[in-house]
Amino acid sequence: MIQTRRKQLGMTQQDVADIAGLQRQTISRVEAGNKAVAVATVAHVAAVVGLDLEVKPRYENFRS
Repeated sequence: MIQTRRKQLGMTQQDVADIAGLQRQTISRVEAGNKAVAVATVAHVAAVVGLDLEVKPRYENFRS
């Protein structure tokens, strides 16, 4: 979704990286869904392209 939005905006990975203050390789990993990328980084990159990242609990797995 981030990659699609970035392309809709006519931005390159380097454009997003420059605005986000990250390396282009990090943007590539975010777009690829690399599990080694922190959620905060994904949220930051999403915000740069005008998207919100929402994390919701999976109640069926929630134990109190």
